[in-house]
Amino acid sequence: MRVYAPLDDPTVEELDQAATKRGISRAQIIINAIDYYLHQPEPSTEELDLLRISLDQKNSELDQSRIKLDQANSDMDQLKLQLDQARINVDQSNIEATNIRDELEQLKTKYSQATSETNQRWEETKGLKKEIDRLKKDFEETRSANQHLKDDLLKRQSETDQISKLREELAIAKTEVDKLKDSMKVRDDDIAFLRGHLSQISEKLPKSLPPSQEEARAKSWWQFWK
Repeated sequence: MRVYAPLDDPTVEELDQAATKRGISRAQIIINAIDYYLHQPEPSTEELDLLRISLDQKNSELDQSRIKLDQANSDMDQLKLQLDQARINVDQSNIEATNIRDELEQLKTKYSQATSETNQRWEETKGLKKEIDRLKKDFEETRSANQHLKDDLLKRQSETDQISKLREELAIAKTEVDKLKDSMKVRDDDIAFLRGHLSQISEKLPKSLPPSQEEARAKSWWQFWK
């Protein structure tokens, strides 16, 4: 006689695994299971109580396991949240690290530019220092030349003062000369007047008187009266 019963796929897989493990067919393991179920002894009251106690313990353990599982699931959910937050933090850290790298590259660029500008300014400073030294040298030379010019001007001023003094003395001497010329002119006029007056007197005197020396020279009579 054949008996048919519907079985789901997981049960069929378990039957096949059990049959393979025992080295028998699927039908034989089903027959053995039916025989065991039909001919197993009825449990006593004590055994039933023990089984109930054991079942209760198992249920309690199962409840505890479920509580632990729920706690584990809760912890896992919390860990997942922490992991998600950690991933967010990591992503944020990566973004910040990227920004920091970009800032670092910018700082490196600025440092390179600053270093280049510093070197350029140092070269310019050295050039300015050389120019300042040259200007100092030129200033010293100019100051020395100015001192020489000052000394020369003082010397020329002294010579100018001497020339001015000589000019003043020359002007005084010229005034004196003019005075002497005027005096000589007056004297010459006086002499001429006296000569004319003497000539008039001589003409009125008798001819026996010898002529004056001037008249004798003028008339060439000096040889006669010599």
